[in-house]
Amino acid sequence: MIECARGFECEKDKWYRDLQMMANSKYASTRETTNLARVARIILGPCTCVLCDVLTKEIPPSTLSQKVKTYLANSPKRKPPPITKEQERIIHNGNYSDFDISLLFFLLRNISNIPPHAKQWGNEPNPSDKSVSANIERIRLIRNKYGHYPDISISNSDFNNKILEISGIIRDLEKYLGTSTVYHDAVAEITNCGMDPEQESRYIEELLNLDKKIQDVADKADKIENCCVPQNVKEMYEIDISRWKEEDDNNFVETHNFEAMLKQVNQQSHVIVVGVPGSGKTVTVRHIALLLQRKGYDILPIKDIRCIETYCDPKNPQVFVLDDALGIFGLNRTEFDTLKKYEDRIREPIMTSTKFLFTCREVVYRNETLFTSFLSKKENLVYLQSAENALDNEDKYKLLAKYRLKTDILNSEQLAASSNMFPLICKLFSKEKVYEEYGPTLFISPVPCILKDLDKMKIENRHHYAALILMAANDNTLSEEILDNGNTNADENSFHEMKNNFLKKCKVQSNTDTFQFIDALLEMEGTYTKRCCNEFKFIHDSIFEIIAYHFGSKFQELIIQYMSSDYIANKIKIETDNVDGMENESKKSENTAYVDNFYSKTVTTSENVLDLCIHLQESQFPIFVKRLFLDIEMGELYNVFGNEALKHPSVIRSFIKEMQEKSYTEMKLIFLSKTKVISKILEYLYAPKRDDKEEDFLKTHANKLLIKEDPTLEWFMILNEARVIEWVIYYGHHHILNYIVGQCLENGQINDLFQHPYSDKIRKFLFEKQDAYTEMEDDINLGSKGDFENKLDEATDIKMSSSSKIPKYFHPTSKKAIDSGQ
Repeated sequence: MIECARGFECEKDKWYRDLQMMANSKYASTRETTNLARVARIILGPCTCVLCDVLTKEIPPSTLSQKVKTYLANSPKRKPPPITKEQERIIHNGNYSDFDISLLFFLLRNISNIPPHAKQWGNEPNPSDKSVSANIERIRLIRNKYGHYPDISISNSDFNNKILEISGIIRDLEKYLGTSTVYHDAVAEITNCGMDPEQESRYIEELLNLDKKIQDVADKADKIENCCVPQNVKEMYEIDISRWKEEDDNNFVETHNFEAMLKQVNQQSHVIVVGVPGSGKTVTVRHIALLLQRKGYDILPIKDIRCIETYCDPKNPQVFVLDDALGIFGLNRTEFDTLKKYEDRIREPIMTSTKFLFTCREVVYRNETLFTSFLSKKENLVYLQSAENALDNEDKYKLLAKYRLKTDILNSEQLAASSNMFPLICKLFSKEKVYEEYGPTLFISPVPCILKDLDKMKIENRHHYAALILMAANDNTLSEEILDNGNTNADENSFHEMKNNFLKKCKVQSNTDTFQFIDALLEMEGTYTKRCCNEFKFIHDSIFEIIAYHFGSKFQELIIQYMSSDYIANKIKIETDNVDGMENESKKSENTAYVDNFYSKTVTTSENVLDLCIHLQESQFPIFVKRLFLDIEMGELYNVFGNEALKHPSVIRSFIKEMQEKSYTEMKLIFLSKTKVISKILEYLYAPKRDDKEEDFLKTHANKLLIKEDPTLEWFMILNEARVIEWVIYYGHHHILNYIVGQCLENGQINDLFQHPYSDKIRKFLFEKQDAYTEMEDDINLGSKGDFENKLDEATDIKMSSSSKIPKYFHPTSKKAIDSGQ
């Protein structure tokens, strides 16, 4: 399609030198050099023009752009694109006179309906073949030959033969066009016209420059082909990075301690930036990535940590950027365990210069699970609200100026008392005039101000409010396609049912035209929403939480019914006076203490009170429990049994009451049978064993037992099955387990408890390990005959914390003890 002569660099350099000498000396010009200049002029003139006319006949300029878009969309995604971005731009401009021969050939071959010649496109046609495609092919071959011709002259005989060939080609094409012989006549005129040395050098150099352009295209295609990132993915990344520059980096301020943060990134392979929502975590890592890009780094704004295995380049420096790496509303166990699996790659990348930049919310990072992980190391942590990094008044004045806000809107005392969300508030304040009425209050206590604005919107702009609520209900995504046809991830009827229920509460007609919601989202762009291609999303995760809270605090039932499992697991709370404290404070590592010291800065009272969680009353527990059972069916086992709300006594009673309403067969199907829906469970591979971390040994293997991995093997095979009871045990829900065991006893089906594909190997594994963990094994003592539930409570005390005990359920003596009544 596009041929390039590689290996002729020396000849080209010699040609350039000879060309320069010819241009500098009038007497260096000969008839032979004039012959080459005339051929160059014919190629750049009549040959190119006749191909333009052929393309015009085949494809009108008004339709070309769309045809090319369709062709490129259907091209193989993992192969280099057939044309460059610059060529795409020229095509979409629609001016055929700007097309060179290489581009014309591509379009005539791939986009037009001209049939290939007998020897197919890209090959030299038979001499007797006079078809249109054969003559197009001949022009391409002539251009290629003289585009990297190893001499600066053509003999008279060769010149005459070539002119005869070109004349015949153009004559045949003009016959096909049914036009006059204007291009054939132009060839004859150029053949006999005089040329001075300057004209000769100009045409020859222009032809050679065209060849160099094609050479550059080929080199670029080679680079793309050898790149670890597929071209379609790379283009999406480039779109994301362009958006960073337009939306975020233009207003970024390098704070007083930014150089220290940058130094930390330069010294470490990975850094995790932690802060409250709206404090600038994301824009900080993006700005650092853009600075690294100037030093030759490739930016990869990944959405999945597993991409580092696929896209890691061992030869070129890269910076991987992963936002909310560990979850949004709370710790996402799946993401955390996946991140641990790639710990070695992150700490010691194949390309030593490669960097990994993560962001994490403060509420997520404070989860005690992270305290002993590699992410808690002092040298890899940037906490934006620490004493060193927190914005000072000078930083805040600079942010106000960046957003073109009056710097006197806040006095020094108000600046010092302003919210940790200061960067986000500046952005909102600059976009929406309605916030001006709050003045300094918005900067000091932003959440109540936004909630108050939503109160007004709900009454005065119902379509705007409803559009935001629908976007929150649809997991932070909304588009015209979704509103009309439903979410592709859900049943169409269930989406429209959800839509109608939410619109009813917003007091908006269910038959409201879609364009009214889209117009509302457009009007709120920059304040509440942002556009990503054809979809709308919230401008920031904190806005999503505020919207969900504003609606959900009044309509808890709809939130329970329709919000995502992650939201339910982390944002649904139970009204209680009990506050859990941190356990085993004295056992925290040095890194843990360092993390805790970071959280010494006091936030404003309003932010502390408004946790943006939906608090349930006891009357709503049955609805909540039904939702938990639905999530169990969908395989959201971590979110269900790891939910703090399920530890509340009243919720547990409601949960068991729901179990009591089910038959034994139904109960067995839910808790004791192999679940089919396990995508949430098996969407990651657990971290490989680490011999230097014995304290995590049992916890790691217990976790693998949940997903049916054989702990006696050096490599692990993940089977597509899991049983819900294992999560009940893992999270220490002994009341639920008591009920399940009791039902098994009542129905004479105690063996149902022990149906495990690796039961024998598990028992062997645990038995072999009892010497190393004697103190844990010795805890297993079911005692003499007595109250069964009390004995079972003791036998299932397997809450997996830092002082993990072996799950007694898996112990080889457990079934025997139960069978014998001991």
